[in-house]
Amino acid sequence: MRKHSKVFLLTACLAGLFFRGHHAQEQEKEISCPSTLSEWSVVVRGRMSRARGIRPLQIIRMDTNGEILFACIEAKTAEQIKAAGIEFLESQLELLVDWDLLEYDGKAKTYLTTIHVYGPEKISEIRKQVGASVEKLVKILDSDLESLQNHLQAINREKNIFAVLYAYVLHDYAMNQFGEEIYRKPQLTEEHPFWNGFAWAICPEQGFDVGNTVLPVDGNKFFIVRAASIKGPGFQQYFSLAKDVMTDKRVDDPTMKKAFSSCDVFDDQGMLTIPVFDSLWSTKLEAMAEKVYAETAALADSPDMKSLLGMAAPAQAAMFIHYEIRYAFIDLLLSKGKIQPPIDFENADKNSPADIGSLLFLMKLGN
Repeated sequence: MRKHSKVFLLTACLAGLFFRGHHAQEQEKEISCPSTLSEWSVVVRGRMSRARGIRPLQIIRMDTNGEILFACIEAKTAEQIKAAGIEFLESQLELLVDWDLLEYDGKAKTYLTTIHVYGPEKISEIRKQVGASVEKLVKILDSDLESLQNHLQAINREKNIFAVLYAYVLHDYAMNQFGEEIYRKPQLTEEHPFWNGFAWAICPEQGFDVGNTVLPVDGNKFFIVRAASIKGPGFQQYFSLAKDVMTDKRVDDPTMKKAFSSCDVFDDQGMLTIPVFDSLWSTKLEAMAEKVYAETAALADSPDMKSLLGMAAPAQAAMFIHYEIRYAFIDLLLSKGKIQPPIDFENADKNSPADIGSLLFLMKLGN
């Protein structure tokens, strides 16, 4: 049987991240976690069946599945799960096993969650090491960050540094490094027909997510960072905009001009005012991203971190650390005043469509 992380439910100190509605410098707080994984922050990675129209996260949140998975962090028989006060049908256990969320030991007749579960105490230890790596990274990238900031200041787009760092330097490049092992090798089989991958759960929940969408057009990349609820154009309009501006960096389509007129994306002549990075700058950003990924992989491969995470594959551990580093890196820069927040993260109602321009940029990689 594979090894699994064990959850620590003891209250522990954990400095929240800027994105989670807290600041890293706040006083330490006691954390109490719910006894169902449906209320934890869960990330699922791997290959999933497109035909099913359902995903592992949906399975976790159905009925009492989250409570079953939480109870089975330590292996339990069906009788022991019932003794814990959890009501369930036998079909729920079968479903969770079919979806590789529970592992059944036929000899012991026990169920064990396959999700790596990290409670406050363990997450606190993980983030201490992540914090040290991020401090190191910021020093390594100091001159690169200054150069990028100066470039953006020169085009009156200083706030876009948040989006550039988060979406590409800290995220998109790394995700492409994980691709082969995380997304291609775990093929769906008769034994794993719905999902083949790995998942982790952390508490406390992040509370505030930052997302990233990349639109590839003609070998180039149009980046959209989602960091707060801002009323604006829909996804298809963004894609149409990306295609419209790719050749001459100019908005020509009257429909797009109208859709994005209040989003601070282009000037009166339709020329893009959001950052457009040419091949030279794209190379510089890639070099920064390479340094971040190297530190991510090194930390994930360290003996202490391997022991804390308990993940079998190096790529899995690196994926987890990648998630932690990108938030901690940005949070450190924000807390030190090295970069400006592009929007009001804690008061989303104060943001407007005009803030959208600070969350977009284009990388010209092709012709």
